Amino acid sequence: MRIFVYGSLKKDKNLHGYLKNSKFLGNALTCHKYPMILSKSGWYPYLFEKKGIGKYVKGEVYDVSPNILKVLDRVEEAPYYYYRKKIPMCLNNKKISAWVYFARKIPKLNKREFIDEF
Repeated sequence: MRIFVYGSLKKDKNLHGYLKNSKFLGNALTCHKYPMILSKSGWYPYLFEKKGIGKYVKGEVYDVSPNILKVLDRVEEAPYYYYRKKIPMCLNNKKISAWVYFARKIPKLNKREFIDEF
């Protein structure tokens, strides 16, 4: 199972240890634009399922086991705080699908600066 990570699960970020036994497939980019903003603290990003708004988001794709995916669901508090959905990614010049975590609560985005990478 492929998972696209864009925040604290990425290499050199504080939650990456949960992916230590997973295979890194490469850096990727969402095939569609999505709004991603920083938390008010600046410590982590939120990605929202509003396709066509925002920027192409940069992240990393990993091949994970079903057990690791369950652990990540707990870490991301899915399905309560975040939810997981498969979306298209561009990885190594190929279009693939991968799971991604979207934040459930969408704030007013018209006054927020969108980011493409965290």
